Amino acid sequence: PPPGSEATDLWVLVDGAVDPAWDRGISAFDEALGFGECNNDGGAACPSISWEFVTDDERGEVLQVTHAASGDLAGVFIAASIPLDVSGFANGSVVFDIKVVSGDSNITMKLDCVFPCTSGEQQLGSKGAAGWETVEVSFATLVAGGLDLGNVNTGIVIWATNATSTVFQIDNVRFTGFDDSGPPPTSGYTVTAYGAGSVSDTINPASYRCVVDFGNWIYNAGVVAPAIPACNASTGIPTGTPTPLQPQLTGPAADKPTPTHKWWGSIPFLGEMTIGDANDAAYITPDPMIARVTDRGFRVMGIPSGLTSRGDGFLYPIPDPFSEVFDGVAIGNADFASLDAYLKNHSDGSVTVEWQSGGQAVMEATFVHGSPYVYMTAFQGELVVRTLRTDGGEKGTFYNQGNSLGVWTNVAGNHNNFLVTGEGTTTFGNIAGNEITVSNAANALTLTYLPQTAGTPADALTGFFESRARNIVAAVDIDYSVNRATNEVTVTHSYLDGQGAPIETIAGMHPLHWKNSAQPTSQYQVRSARGTIKFSQTGTFSYELPSVGVLPALPSIDGTFDQATLEGLVSDFVSQGPAAWNDRTDTYWAGKNYGKVAELVAIADSIGMNAEAAQLLDWLKAELADWFTAETSGNLDVFKYFVYDDEWNTLLGLEESFASHQQLNDHHFHYGYFVRAAAEVCRMDIAWCGADQYGPMIELLIRDYAGDADDPMFPRLRNFDPANGFSWASGPANFARGNNNESTSEAANAYGAIVLYGLITGRDDLVDKGMYLHASTAAAYWQYWNNIDGYNNRGTEEDNFPAGYNRITTSIIWGDGSAFATWFSGAFAHILGIQGLPSNPLILHVGQYADYMADYVALGLSESSNIMPSGLPDDQWRDLWWNLWAMTDADAAIADYDTVADYVPEAGETKAHTYHWIHTFRRLGHMQTGTGALTADYPAALAFDNNGVTSYVVYNFTGQELAVSFSDGQIVNSAPDGFTLITN
Repeated sequence: PPPGSEATDLWVLVDGAVDPAWDRGISAFDEALGFGECNNDGGAACPSISWEFVTDDERGEVLQVTHAASGDLAGVFIAASIPLDVSGFANGSVVFDIKVVSGDSNITMKLDCVFPCTSGEQQLGSKGAAGWETVEVSFATLVAGGLDLGNVNTGIVIWATNATSTVFQIDNVRFTGFDDSGPPPTSGYTVTAYGAGSVSDTINPASYRCVVDFGNWIYNAGVVAPAIPACNASTGIPTGTPTPLQPQLTGPAADKPTPTHKWWGSIPFLGEMTIGDANDAAYITPDPMIARVTDRGFRVMGIPSGLTSRGDGFLYPIPDPFSEVFDGVAIGNADFASLDAYLKNHSDGSVTVEWQSGGQAVMEATFVHGSPYVYMTAFQGELVVRTLRTDGGEKGTFYNQGNSLGVWTNVAGNHNNFLVTGEGTTTFGNIAGNEITVSNAANALTLTYLPQTAGTPADALTGFFESRARNIVAAVDIDYSVNRATNEVTVTHSYLDGQGAPIETIAGMHPLHWKNSAQPTSQYQVRSARGTIKFSQTGTFSYELPSVGVLPALPSIDGTFDQATLEGLVSDFVSQGPAAWNDRTDTYWAGKNYGKVAELVAIADSIGMNAEAAQLLDWLKAELADWFTAETSGNLDVFKYFVYDDEWNTLLGLEESFASHQQLNDHHFHYGYFVRAAAEVCRMDIAWCGADQYGPMIELLIRDYAGDADDPMFPRLRNFDPANGFSWASGPANFARGNNNESTSEAANAYGAIVLYGLITGRDDLVDKGMYLHASTAAAYWQYWNNIDGYNNRGTEEDNFPAGYNRITTSIIWGDGSAFATWFSGAFAHILGIQGLPSNPLILHVGQYADYMADYVALGLSESSNIMPSGLPDDQWRDLWWNLWAMTDADAAIADYDTVADYVPEAGETKAHTYHWIHTFRRLGHMQTGTGALTADYPAALAFDNNGVTSYVVYNFTGQELAVSFSDGQIVNSAPDGFTLITN
């Protein structure tokens, strides 16, 4: 190193070598190539410029650059594949030595910060004409020209200003003047191996993309704020550094993997909502309550009194939703008007929020799903109950005994009855006012929602709920077990105190719970977002769910289809080639394409098209291997790789879609497609999923969306909500309606894929987990999306849809109700069809009830020009509707299918698969397993009824014959590693 250099200097070029920080080496741009590049070839591919290392008498090995006589602009640059943060050199300089050997000595240089971000061209004038000269360019100058110090990806870009016949040499290129208050910048990224795959810890900034839509919005950049300083609309390349978002965690939550989604997903993502700010919309939904965690405490109401039916769904239309209080009550602190809220703790069925001021804890609240109770403690100041009005027509009190005060509100037609119960001797102040103080030695209270939507609660009702108000529930553990004799899943909710011991409480059991449980309940109940909630005095309850079962594909049955036709459809797809099989690089649309190819691999293999099956399988392996490895030729990929974010404890796939980075949306949908496709590869080639191959990467995806409780890298069951029994799609859930979930079938695909993978690899733990998630998803679909008991007229209590909502189904479940809609379309074919994709044997639950299915299909096709799939527009999924119709009336579906000469398949479907599906269902008939009436003792065993003829279908994933028993007495001796079908 030359005299004057520092130990903290960041070297670019010295002693004839490029520093490893600049791993892309030496390249050049050339006007003669349309400003394309030549890389690490000495300029062989660049007509206008070349470079080589030569020996200088004074300096030894130096870099010599030669401009051709053409006059085309060209320059050399030394670059890094991952930009460096060189903010520590803000007060320093870029320094280099230069000597001009021949030609014009005017020199220009710059630094880049990922195109189009640059320092701008710095014309230095004549340099090195008389021999070696040291040149220093301040970073302040470069920043003034536009350089982003946090994102520098070139160590130097340099050329002779006139770019004609100049030869110059450079040496000792470095960044100097580092501020030693922090460590020197580090370069690059770290890749962690998982079997033959790998994951980066850093997103390649070359992956960043943006759109212009009433602002500049970045994506492919992780969990970041969406706004970016500038965006080139033509290239989609952003300018500026993305702003990372930080989880809002404190206390025990900060020591666990960051949870997202759930009915309280806004808290770790966003923290407090600012009163009066419509951009801070989030409500959490412990149901029967709905609450907004604010910068002054929380606002809370009962959903039942405001539940309103509309033609397109039902909901609680919150009046003045962003005020501190309106209907209902608010809990705050008399001494603090502006607070920060954080996630302090959480369990399978509860969440604890802590409010702070200046980093010091002020108060906390624990919300429990289904519970009538919220538990509050103040560490500073005094707790206060706020209402919109003082005593009068919109607020009053109804109970004042012992340490409890009853407060009612009746605002905007929404009547709420709350009981405030203090810890120990408690004094209530300003009872007739709209700020009631609560004073006791513990600074603690329980707010109880009393399940009565009109009038004054009787003392008996009040006393029942008061009796357990100060039995403080700190956590709810929700566990599952699978009875392999029937594959029935038992789910158990256990209520625990602060020491982890069982505690008796008043538990609110939702319809999925009480309809499938023998747990005694009290006389008290109330209709809320999911239907009737029944209250039980208990410390635990359990409920049982039937397993639907899974298959890797539908069997190919002799005589059910025309072999030549099916072969032709497979060949047509294969002949389109890889460019048509997948043309996407994001996790959702690419995943769908891999899923449809996996289905086609199984079909081709089952009908003897071995060459085609092998071709598709090899392609699928290569595609997944590409995604499952973060580097290519030692450089971090730009697209089709995964990054582990250790702040948010999540796996991010590049490219992002549907805010799967910024909001962590839909990971179960996206990654479920990958796991489903990978499971088919494993079925065909188990070695590919070995611990030394890609099994660890597949399991990493599973862990992201369905992790275990003790996983150090991922939260437990990211998307699935054990308390509700179904999944949520949104990470931040910044909606006044709470969180939401649309496609249950894509969730079932994700969870069924876990079962498949577990069966193939012999992982019983994954099989059981997948069966729990899959069974609960299916059961919740029938209860909450389709209201099967209401459809069957089993009575008002069993009817989960409120009066006034007259559709037989809905499509998006919200925390406060539902919406007959999709996020992308108002067409009925989409609204109902979204619950039927992807069309594969992991979503057979959608066809469990034949009569209902017939009406469902009729509603879904009611906007078709001929009330059949053939009459749907091209973009409304004709093939999915033939598949759905075939599950209840295959003859009708095939008859309509045969009238269409050609059509455009849905993005996750192929013509061959649709033809195979509808003809196989014509042979099998209607599914019999899945409701609990007929069970089997093997997860991949299903039964179908076709006009009194029962077909038993088993896929045996073991390498030996397996006797599978059905509950009707039928035993199927299934052949190893394949399908066995018998008819009775």
